[in-house]
Amino acid sequence: MKPRVVILLALGIILLLAGTVFTLQGLGILGPTNGFMYRSSAWIFNGSVSAVVGLALIVLTAFLARTPQIKA
Repeated sequence: MKPRVVILLALGIILLLAGTVFTLQGLGILGPTNGFMYRSSAWIFNGSVSAVVGLALIVLTAFLARTPQIKA
């Protein structure tokens, strides 16, 4: 795999995982009850956006990895 594909894939996975954790903390499912992210609608939104961007990067990476490269 090309280095940019690996970097995009790693970034997508990190964003997806972090966004999922942020969303679960915002929903009050995960994390300490005295944390600033616990049961916070702002973190539900932030986490959801991060997870969707991460998923989009993973899909984009899969597309880039399958697309044949044109050599000049």
